[in-house]
Amino acid sequence: MKLLRGTTALSCALAVVLAGTGGAGASGEGAPGVARPVSSIDWQPCDGHAALDCATVPMPIDRADPAGATVPIAVARAKAAKPLQRKGVLMVNPGGPGGSGVDFAFRVAEDHEFSQALLDSFDIIGFDPRGVARSAQLRCDAGVLWETWPWDPMSEEDFGGVLAHNDRVARSCQRDNGALADHVDTTSVVRDMDALRELLGEDTISFYGRSYGTLIGQQYAESFGRNLRALVLDSNMDHSAGVADSLVPENLALERSFTEFAAWCRRTPSCVLHDRDVLALWDDLYAKATAGELGWATPKHLRSRASWSMYDPERWFGLAEFLESAAEGTGAARSARPDEELATTTQPIWCGDWQWGEADSYAALSTYRAQAEAVAPHTRLTPFYEDVLACLGWTGAVNNPQRPLHVPHAPPILMTNSLHDVATPYEWAQNVARHLPTATLLTYDGTGHGNYLLSTCARAAIDTYLLTVRTPAPGTHCPAEWPTAEPAGTTYPNTPAVR
Repeated sequence: MKLLRGTTALSCALAVVLAGTGGAGASGEGAPGVARPVSSIDWQPCDGHAALDCATVPMPIDRADPAGATVPIAVARAKAAKPLQRKGVLMVNPGGPGGSGVDFAFRVAEDHEFSQALLDSFDIIGFDPRGVARSAQLRCDAGVLWETWPWDPMSEEDFGGVLAHNDRVARSCQRDNGALADHVDTTSVVRDMDALRELLGEDTISFYGRSYGTLIGQQYAESFGRNLRALVLDSNMDHSAGVADSLVPENLALERSFTEFAAWCRRTPSCVLHDRDVLALWDDLYAKATAGELGWATPKHLRSRASWSMYDPERWFGLAEFLESAAEGTGAARSARPDEELATTTQPIWCGDWQWGEADSYAALSTYRAQAEAVAPHTRLTPFYEDVLACLGWTGAVNNPQRPLHVPHAPPILMTNSLHDVATPYEWAQNVARHLPTATLLTYDGTGHGNYLLSTCARAAIDTYLLTVRTPAPGTHCPAEWPTAEPAGTTYPNTPAVR
């Protein structure tokens, strides 16, 4: 669906506001509210973050009904530390779906996840996308979300169970969140983002999006490219990908990343498996888990731990220790279920953006799975396989299904991606770059997800681009960086979440 541009779309966003919104303080959760006119943001000090400003800005849940119910969008701002050299607004999103832009703004400003040069020169703006965190966090029936379902369907009956489970989740989310559950897709988010731009009084904005945040950036460029000063897409989603183009690159990325880990361990004396054949050890553990001989761990558990560890090579020390304890029979696993009646979820967001019609039968799904596993003889199957399963049989709204990008107007864009990235494979970035005529793709030749924090070279290139809107030369590569010692105080979850 073609999005409206400029003030046409904006007039809908500005037509409504929640009664008594005031300063949100970035604490607690919003809820749909009643409409009345507004034309500015009422900034107040953020709760617990006095150096930043916070606010809650209502947006229409359904833009076809601009005077109807609204969703409160939580926003945080860190003003440019050197106002005389201010270059404008830099909006940020850390990914997800479900990542909090407000929390990201806190980290960027207070923990210096961004360089001082950026903090000096930009007002950093983070917002929680609709249905996320303080912006009316989606909550659905925990009993439905956490019910036992065939996450690894091996029969027609299992496949039917997947469809039935997802239908129950969709109906639960619609029941517990009302119309919002059907309007949390990324096209809705980018319209909220442009409305925020107008409320901030900015003709143009800069944007840094990481991981799922790149989908927000890509689609903002598509619909509001004339309103962009600069756009950084760090670790890229590919919203044109079908089942095969999703699973095969993801499986290849996990296999190649794990192979890189094994090679690193072999040459790094501080790795506890330095004197072991890591691939052989993994294969043995995987075979035992498949046979049910590791009561504390399933193949899914092993794959999830391996995939999570590939996000940042500093986690490799913990992965090696985990595998060593597993081989010695001292490993343990914990699981947790929410005690609350309603549990948070991002499934309506994901399934509002992705539709996997090619896998509409057990036979088709099995074929795609076999193709994906064939390229990964050691790691077998990416945990993101479940992202395909999550939307099969989904009966909620799918307002933003996959399609190629079409960006007629945009400034020079900087894309960056790791060569080995389990969450957003390099092949995705290459394909997106082909659809962005003004983009330059900077390649980080290492392993991991989120290049600004992984690569000194990529960080410098991103800073330079945001400050000057000058991209690196086409075809530029940044060298891989590898840890030599485990960071002090590092802790590792026993059963890590993949996203």
